[in-house]
Parts: sequence; C-alpha cells; structure tokens
Amino acid sequence: MPRRPAARPSIDFKKLNEWPRLELMVEAEAAYHTMQARPESTLRVLSWNVWFDDLYAHQRQRALLKELLQAAPDVACLQEVLPGFAAGLRQCPELLSLYDVSPQDVKPYGVLLLVRRELGAMFSDSWLTSHMARRLVSAELRGRWPGLLITSVHLESLNHRQVRKQQLADAAEWMHGRSHSILCGDFNFDDTKTWGDWKLPEPAHPAQDLENHVLLEELPGHLDCWREVHPQEPGYTFDGHANPVNCRDPEERMRYDRVMASVAGFMPKAVTLLGTEAIEEARDWGLRPSDHFGVLVDLEVLH
Repeated sequence: MPRRPAARPSIDFKKLNEWPRLELMVEAEAAYHTMQARPESTLRVLSWNVWFDDLYAHQRQRALLKELLQAAPDVACLQEVLPGFAAGLRQCPELLSLYDVSPQDVKPYGVLLLVRRELGAMFSDSWLTSHMARRLVSAELRGRWPGLLITSVHLESLNHRQVRKQQLADAAEWMHGRSHSILCGDFNFDDTKTWGDWKLPEPAHPAQDLENHVLLEELPGHLDCWREVHPQEPGYTFDGHANPVNCRDPEERMRYDRVMASVAGFMPKAVTLLGTEAIEEARDWGLRPSDHFGVLVDLEVLH
C-alpha cells in the first residue's frame, strides 16, 4: 500500500466556521436532472457517516458532496457532521437550490439531513438516552408523500449495547403509528459478529446472542434494506481491508450503517455503497471520503 504523506495540508480545523466555498454548480445541475428523471414512485435515501477527523478534511468533504450529488438522493442523512461543515452546507447556494437543510445544532458533532426541496420537509429532533449527547433528527414530508417520516441517528459508540437498545426503543416510539417510516444511520453494531471478534480465538457472542437481534425486538415492522437486496453479501460499511488509510485496522470489517424501512410503506429495490474510491487529491495513497462508506437505497413507496 502506498504510504501517506508525512505532513497534512495547512488547515486549522479548529476554526470550524471557516469552511471554504464549496463550488458545486456543475454537480448540482447534473443532480437536478437526475432527480427529475427518477420515477415518481421511487424514493432515494442516502445514509453516510462523514467522519469528523481532520485528515484532509476539506478535500474529503468536497469529494463526498460531489459523490452525493452524482447519486442525487431525495434525502441524505449525514452523521458526525461538525459545525463548520454544517455551516458550509447551509451557505452553499448550489446545494440550497436542491435541498432544504435541517436547522438543528450539531455541536460538538451531530446528525444533519438534506431533503429535496419539493418534498416539503418539516424538521424535528429529540434527545436520545445517551452518555455522548446523541439525538435523532427527522424530516416529515408534506409534498409528494405527506406524512412520510425519515429519521436519522448515530447510536452510542463503543461497548454500550444496552444504551443502543434504549436508543432504538426511543426511535421506535418517535416513529410509532407511521405507516411510512425510515430509520437510518450509524448503528454501531454488525449483523454477523461482535466488535473485536477478529482478535479472539472464538466469537464473543454466539449467533443467537448477537446485538443485531435488537432490531427484531425494537423495530419488528422494519426491513434491513441491505439484507433484503443483498442477502448473501457482507456489505461492510466500515472496512479496514478495503479502506485501510481511513480505518487503520485492516481486520475490522463491519456493517455498522443501516437503512431500515417500514414493511407497510416500502419495497427496497436497489442498495449500493458510496465512497469506495480514493479522493483525487490522495489517489496515490488511497484516502477515501470517510472512514465509513455511504449506503444508498432506492425504495418503491407503497400506497
């Protein structure tokens, strides 16, 4: 693997309100035409943990947004958004011509939503049970699909299984009674193994005791879109083998990121990963836009 440069660019990332001008006119125009050509029964949703690390931060985020616009999702749910990045999004006229941006504070870092303007999003948020100041952010649509609710979360990190369970219960209560609801984000657990299993002689938990079973307990009416479309593929969204510069541990290969859609409201049609290629400014040493890959889902909206 090519070695990373010894020095980083001269960016003082602590100046969070000095995000550079994004300049995305060409990409935004192409995204507009992609959206207009999409069937009216299809909702495209992107969930992406954008990584708050300062390593080539501006270059990574610009590359991430260009890839986002190439995919042209109707809704983009971003996690680990820093205040400066949020300010850059909210001051970018090209993005604002396409998307409404959730107004919630993201300090010290948080969740942010971009919603296609003609969908008429009404944003809301709620604090979650958390030791890490985590909360959920929602967009209720009032345009094409009135009442459709999309909620994004970044569940508790590290060894906090019971906290994550409560957070999913909080999210389920938040979405209660909605026939068309989506919960997406960084869930911080995998569906086939426990974090650190690759370092152990045998798995920390047997298959019947994996944390992933909490989804059946707390979200029994929702489908895991990746598994519905790709039942046999691992779908790693945090992949130290494919993304070694960002992830650093080559043996950590986990599907932390999910898009969960209500059975009554949606049929998953296609799911793919974004951010799997190195950014232009660091192509020789393999830096990706984030330490997570984005999850892009096409859903047929059922009536």
